[in-house]
Amino acid sequence: MSILNLSDIETEQKFLSEAICVVGGGIAGLLLARRVARAGRRVVVIESGVDAFDDAVHALNEIEHPGERYSRELTGRYRGLGGTSSRWGGRMIPLSEHDTSARNHVSQPAWPFEYEGLTPSRDEIERLFGVGSGSYESIADERGPGWEAFPQGAASLTPRWAKCPSFKRSNLATLLRNELKNQKNLEIWLGATVCDFHLDRASGRLNAITARDFGNKRLTVRADRFVFAAGTIETTRLLLLLDAASDGQAFSRCKVLGRYFQDHLKAEVATISRKDPVATNRLFAYRFVNSTRRDLHLELSQARQRQDQAASAFVYVAMDLAQSPLADLKRIAHGLQQRKVELRDVRSIMKSPGLIAQATYWRYIRKQLFVPASVDLRLLICAEQLPDWSNRISLSRARDRMGMPKVRLDWGPKPADERTFRSALAGLEAYWREAGFDRLCPLVWSPAIDHPSVPITDRAEACAHPSGSTRMGTDPAQSVVGPDLFCHAVPNVAVASASVFPTAGSANPTFTIMKLALWLADSFLATAAPCRPVCAGAADSIEGTTYPVHI
Repeated sequence: MSILNLSDIETEQKFLSEAICVVGGGIAGLLLARRVARAGRRVVVIESGVDAFDDAVHALNEIEHPGERYSRELTGRYRGLGGTSSRWGGRMIPLSEHDTSARNHVSQPAWPFEYEGLTPSRDEIERLFGVGSGSYESIADERGPGWEAFPQGAASLTPRWAKCPSFKRSNLATLLRNELKNQKNLEIWLGATVCDFHLDRASGRLNAITARDFGNKRLTVRADRFVFAAGTIETTRLLLLLDAASDGQAFSRCKVLGRYFQDHLKAEVATISRKDPVATNRLFAYRFVNSTRRDLHLELSQARQRQDQAASAFVYVAMDLAQSPLADLKRIAHGLQQRKVELRDVRSIMKSPGLIAQATYWRYIRKQLFVPASVDLRLLICAEQLPDWSNRISLSRARDRMGMPKVRLDWGPKPADERTFRSALAGLEAYWREAGFDRLCPLVWSPAIDHPSVPITDRAEACAHPSGSTRMGTDPAQSVVGPDLFCHAVPNVAVASASVFPTAGSANPTFTIMKLALWLADSFLATAAPCRPVCAGAADSIEGTTYPVHI
């Protein structure tokens, strides 16, 4: 079919009927829809954003947050085809096995889901994003440079290695555009924000949704099954809106919709001394293994977590390359490809003689990024935030441009999060000694770290890894979706989002979200019968009761 924009329809309202309707055209929604369509099943995707960044659309992400601690609602969420993949850093790493297992030391039960069941999709995702195969736990077999310097099996931290697709392969909309445009079983509607719900009061099923554009053109889609795949915050809002539209009847048995919102918390804790710039480059610069960038991911060990009664955490190296001569060199390389080189970039490079030779040597001989000695290597701790009842998403009285209630977010770090930071900090110090890094490249601690009385959480910020607010479980009162990812309360609505994660774990959620989306698509294909589209010409073709949201 095609990629369409709701504002382009000639009539004020359009009606569609499909087997599956996916709300959200980001990473999860596109992967799921693509898998289903390629298998010969009809699917329609409804996306609030458009092809390119749009200020008016982006403003729909504004939220009300009384505590003003959450700062990533506009810098970590993007509507549009491809969703946040348009700005995603592309760091791929799976959750560790213990993250989804029972962790009695922090009173967290196991996920009600066999996480190993997601493993088969790993190779497919890696091929799609063009990253090399191989372990995330070690690069020893691939002979990555300097790998042997990082002790395995330490009691403090465990080294793992993330995989990063190239920039041009990170945006899923760009990567799949031609296939999406030519896929006859797939129809994507942009500029369509879901505002109304058509519920069957007797069965509890969602019969249809209605989306609008800013000009009040409407698209109503009837479907057998719906998937909400709009990211944690927006997916939670959609379910809350659905509940409000039913006067609180849809989720009347569920006590946790919107509760247990969580995000990783990050804080800079140290800088690595670069008194030996060659050694620190060899140890901590990005590696390229089988043409794939690999990033060091130092995870808080299970032993340390149990000892300190802490949640998961990881340490990573950050470097500001945007202000270094490497940024000029990168712009020149891109300019040569486009046959347009800026003179100011050439002049800047000329101030750094030997840079091209050094960068080339490190990239192709050492198979690493060259990091000039003037660039700081900063260490940040990213701590798992444990689920807390008081951290919640609800509906605000304030309205957005579509006239819909905004998200109200009551959220903040808790004492358990400070304990995790302190455990990771102690683990980092111990690991540095065990590896001998304290002699080769000692840590320069951030000033606040020298004052244990000042909580690290006071200056920590969210990582834009939201999850947890439509959590997965087996008890309909204490969870929103079941292990099959379908809502207990609305049996034909599934959720493909990190919002179903019971806990956040030790890694960014994107890789796991992708695997969940493909798993859900396969479950559709195993049970759903093919359905041909039916175009309805009038509103009364939608059975059930219409519940527009008026709060």
